[in-house]
Amino acid sequence: MAGDLGFIGVSTQHSLIQKLFPLWVDVLGLGEAKLRGFDHPPGVSLADMRLQVEQLRGDSSLAGALVTTHKVVVWECAKGLFSESDSHAQRLHEVSCISRNSEGELVAHAKDPLTARWAINQIVSPEHWQRFPEAEVLILGAGGAGLALAWVLLDSNEKPARIHLTEVEAGRGSQVRDHLKEFSQELWSLHEINNPEEADLILAKLPPQSLLVNASGLGKDRPGSPLSANADFPSECHIWEFNYRGSLEFLHQALRQQRKQRLHIHDGWEYFLAGWAYIIAEVYHFELTEPLFAKLREAALPLRPIH
Repeated sequence: MAGDLGFIGVSTQHSLIQKLFPLWVDVLGLGEAKLRGFDHPPGVSLADMRLQVEQLRGDSSLAGALVTTHKVVVWECAKGLFSESDSHAQRLHEVSCISRNSEGELVAHAKDPLTARWAINQIVSPEHWQRFPEAEVLILGAGGAGLALAWVLLDSNEKPARIHLTEVEAGRGSQVRDHLKEFSQELWSLHEINNPEEADLILAKLPPQSLLVNASGLGKDRPGSPLSANADFPSECHIWEFNYRGSLEFLHQALRQQRKQRLHIHDGWEYFLAGWAYIIAEVYHFELTEPLFAKLREAALPLRPIH
């Protein structure tokens, strides 16, 4: 028996994965595997989350788990419960995937960098930065996913001219700088901003063919956009909305200017699929090949939201 997959989040029953997982179980031949949600509110205590991980460790019917909102909390409260942790989990101080090794002990993984590397190559190829050497990147939101994308871009052989990250949450600046300290400050900047209008000013300075990413979380669980209603998108930019569902204000802002500014727009559907697929592959110990991912994408297509 493959075992069930845990899902540690905020409102797991409302996620599209509840409909998608059974389809993927059939494609992957995972038998009777089920998805089991464990809901915890934002701001959950370290003690409560540690109890959750202890429960997971003691329940042999669970093959592992995916973690969404509480990645940092799981690391802070439960890093001592893992027999191993990968280099990204150690560097980012977060856990997005929990698997078991051959002895049944828990292993911690941070999969955001892997997913970000795969997804960014679907949007702009590494050669893009060679073809447009003045192009820059603006990542709106320096949380775990935004930070992972910045790290992936900086760690590549071909890089954008500069990466800008914005953050509105007080106190995160030192954490961001610590995670990116191995890269020259000539390559990236952190902008600690107070309102969308300040993000607009950074946006206005981007050269053509730059990449703009909404990694703020706004437009998914919380309505809104990290940009103001008056934001102007630079011409020929690549726009990446991390979200695939929700009110998607940022995505709709870009769509309204798409023709005039010749924008290349991508939502978060492929990113969502890849994020789950890589974690399922880790938990159930199989290789996620391109042909296999193509089968998973095809199975998921009927569920894709229409914007």
